[in-house]
Amino acid sequence: MASVADLVEERAIRQLVGPEPYADGLALADSGAVRLVEFGPMTVVAEVADGSPEPRVELESLDGELAWRCECPEGVAGLGCRHLAATAIVIWRRSPARRGEQ
Repeated sequence: MASVADLVEERAIRQLVGPEPYADGLALADSGAVRLVEFGPMTVVAEVADGSPEPRVELESLDGELAWRCECPEGVAGLGCRHLAATAIVIWRRSPARRGEQ
């Protein structure tokens, strides 16, 4: 079964959120704005220091597909947002190397 980390590779997240939210998410990730509250193989919860209140992002692996939600207006509307991108980038960076990446 695919873990959240398996589902958040760069290409998939870029496609999900689009170029501008991805670039904004990369800046948030690089600035240390993402705080992982829960970091497990099948579920990740994060808070992103980008406003008040800080948006909470939840990612889950459900039947090999990435399910997610974010509390920001874009996320509530079902759109991929910078908070989702930032969280995914941090997850990818903190996860163990996958086969073929070493």
